[in-house]
Amino acid sequence: MAKRNPSKGPKRRDLGAQDSPNVGDVADSVATSAGAVREPPSFLRRRRSLWLTMAAFSLIAAVVFFLWRARAGALDGLGDLPRGVSTDELNLLVVTLDTTRADRLGPYGSKAVATPNFDALAERGVVFERAVTPAVLTLPAHSSIFTGHTPAAHGVRDNGGFYLSDKATTLAEILSSRGFATGGFVSAYVLDRRWGIAQGFDRYFDDFDLSRIKSMSMGDIQRPGDATIEQALSWLDGWKVGGANRDRRFFGWVHLYDPHAPYSPPEPFASQYAGKPYNGEIAWTDALLGRLLEGLRARGLSERTVVAVLADHGESLGEHGETGHGFFLYEPTTHVPFFLATPY
Repeated sequence: MAKRNPSKGPKRRDLGAQDSPNVGDVADSVATSAGAVREPPSFLRRRRSLWLTMAAFSLIAAVVFFLWRARAGALDGLGDLPRGVSTDELNLLVVTLDTTRADRLGPYGSKAVATPNFDALAERGVVFERAVTPAVLTLPAHSSIFTGHTPAAHGVRDNGGFYLSDKATTLAEILSSRGFATGGFVSAYVLDRRWGIAQGFDRYFDDFDLSRIKSMSMGDIQRPGDATIEQALSWLDGWKVGGANRDRRFFGWVHLYDPHAPYSPPEPFASQYAGKPYNGEIAWTDALLGRLLEGLRARGLSERTVVAVLADHGESLGEHGETGHGFFLYEPTTHVPFFLATPY
């Protein structure tokens, strides 16, 4: 991955298989990605087309690659870290967006929804233009994101009734073994700890009250993203300047479920996108992302945290005869947004 150079336009690099380490080589820093990438000086300028296909949508491979390169001292091309910050002090924050279509976000060319926070993230980071999920269901996709394996390998093929085996090695387990504090904060019951996805997390916020639920689809058991972010920011208070955990690195995962049906965005987004509630949910999710990243900045963590934001799958919205997702493998559900921003 090349560092930003606005005077010379977008740069790209193909990080091929020869650069990929074994998982056991994980060292002490955090995240970029393997594959062909594009780093735009401004995503609003004329863009050259560059496609990335991730046959196994694997965040773990991205992180392992970066850690290995950091140990090898091969990250000079990224530029400089802020004064006083070294690679062995970097944290990792992963934000997963449920049911989010890439073509509804500004960095992917959409003009239908205002997404200023996604726009700002793209401006300072890397946009993967052709990221593809290996599964169009929440639990299988997240199992792939955090293990680096396809559903056929990790065995999670659907939401409910399938469990991520204890034999699987997750990103949280790898980073925890390297001394990271780990916290996961999820917004839907399909990612409850009972399904095995919480492996490796010291703190895992699911806490879904099922006592009053008599008959409801499992996918409908959810909480609004602002409640999830409140819990995540409370956990991050430990890393404020002078905080008890300031000298320890963290891996945080925040899952936002709001774009999932039923679409019911809060105001003012419900009114702004009247008749198009899914778009309203995307605008609301953009606001939530902004709230989370501002919380990171307010705690003095932006300059020492790598941020990865990606969706688990998209949504058909009536295309190809499908209203939601989970049955077909067309572009609206398989093409997902993926952003990576570092302090370099």
